[in-house]
Formats: sequence, structure tokens, C-alpha cells
Amino acid sequence: MSHILRREFLAGVGMAVGGMIIASNTMSGQNRPNPQYTTTDIREYLLSHSPWVDRNNTVDTVKSGDPSRPVRKAGVSWFSSLYDIQAAIRAGCDLLIVHEPTFWEHAAGETSWRNRGPGNAKSKVLADSGLVVLRAHDTWDNWPEIGIRDSWAKFLGLTCRLREGTALRWTAVYEIPEIPLCDFAQTLANRIYPLGENSVQVIGDPKRKVCHPALGVGCVVPDQEMIDFGADVLIMCYDGASYWSCRERLVESGAAIITVEHGTSEIPGMIALRDHLAGQFPSVEFVWIAEHPHTWTVQGSA
Repeated sequence: MSHILRREFLAGVGMAVGGMIIASNTMSGQNRPNPQYTTTDIREYLLSHSPWVDRNNTVDTVKSGDPSRPVRKAGVSWFSSLYDIQAAIRAGCDLLIVHEPTFWEHAAGETSWRNRGPGNAKSKVLADSGLVVLRAHDTWDNWPEIGIRDSWAKFLGLTCRLREGTALRWTAVYEIPEIPLCDFAQTLANRIYPLGENSVQVIGDPKRKVCHPALGVGCVVPDQEMIDFGADVLIMCYDGASYWSCRERLVESGAAIITVEHGTSEIPGMIALRDHLAGQFPSVEFVWIAEHPHTWTVQGSA
């Protein structure tokens, strides 16, 4: 699929994943003529609607730029790679909202790589452009119905949720018509292809029948609890599921495993965030950006 077609598909996915959520505008400035919003306003909206987040201990902070500047156009991306940042600048964005760290460190300050190695070039581009970068991670991970987990499930066609995990909206098990594992894996591979990943990796008997898939939020992958709740196939990302300590252990517990890239499992949720914010901040144009490097696979032959 060409890059242009992929973008067009993602625009459609945004409508499908997030279109139902633009129902009301609850911001205090909604009745002002031509209201001007800032990054601070957007961050405050996300935090004020996320009671599960500790404001004093969250990575959802501004990583670069002046958050008091008016925002007329904002990019939304899964990861603020240098290429996403450059795309946002070319598009005329004042703000880039991302889910993962800008400087490769899951910490509020992101200091380890900011001023060395590839961080030097990224820091210079951000400083020269004035682009503001805001992380929306702790808030959007657990946002009900349209956050990371639930948007991922909807994108995969998992609409019949049987049970959630005991921790706040991290994992859940679903029900589907019984299907051979190989066919279910093929269905998932077809669905994620437009997101930039051309395959899934599977552990388990291809002919095995499955009907209770489970998934989680990014690196918080479905684990033993989901199997105890009846899951027979676990959908997880590589970043949260090393082979011997996680995937193989869960196979011995009786589940089949389907693995995708971290970003693949969270992109539908970030597209939903773009659509949701567009409804809450109508004077801001929100655009989807997905320029981070994607993986591709080579299959060996005899």
C-alpha cells in the first residue's frame, strides 16, 4: 500500500475509531467568539478528566517549547521521532501531541539523551522551530471507551467485552465466534497492514480453535489473569512481551500468542485522541502524523 493510500486509510480509521466521541464541547471557553487555546489548556483538559493520574508524578508534561503560546494547528502522533517533528513543522503545527517519549526515556524530564547522540539534532530542530511537544500518556492510556485499550479493541473488531482485568482499564478479554488460530491471526494481520506493519508473529497450533482473545495497553500486556478469566489467545506487543519470561510462559499456561509492534497497538487510540480533541477545541485544527520508522519483515526460504 502506498504512503498516500495509507494516510487516506488512516483518515478513515480516525472517523471509524473516534467519530462517535465528538459529542460535546465542555471547555470553559467554548462560548467565546474565536477562542484561542494553548498547550496548557489542552494539558489541563486531559488531566482534569483523568482522576487516576497523579499530577505530581506524571510523564504527561511539556517536553519542549512554550506551552502558553496560542495553538492554531496541532499534530497528533504516536511517537515524536525526528521525522514526525519535521513533518509537524512542515505542516505548520504549533503543537505536537505524542504518546511516547521524545528523548527515548520514560521519565518526566527525559534528560538522559536530550543533549547527546541523536538528541542533539532533535533538540536543535525543536529549539529552532519553537514547536511545542506535549506528551499524553498516563491520561490517554486509561481513558474510558476511546483510550488506548478500547480503541485498539474496536479497531480489531473486538466489540463483545466479557471481562476487564482487576487493574484500571489495562487488560480485557473478549468473545468472538470460534475460529482457527491461523485465520484469526490472518484477520489481525490484514487489519494492521494499513498501520504500517506487514505481519504478525504467532505462537500456537495454527489449527487450534480460539474464541476468547485478550489484549492490553501497550507494554501492559495480557498475562496470567486473562488466562484465568478464560482467554485462549493473547494479543500483545513485543516491547512488553519478551520471549522466555512472558510469551513462552503464557504458552505453557495454555494460551496462544499473537504479537505486534508497540506502535501498531496504540495508533488507533491516538487517532481517537485526535478526533476527541478536535471536538473539545473547535478552533484548533488537529492533524494525524505518522512518520516514525516502521518495521518490515523478510521471510527466509530453503
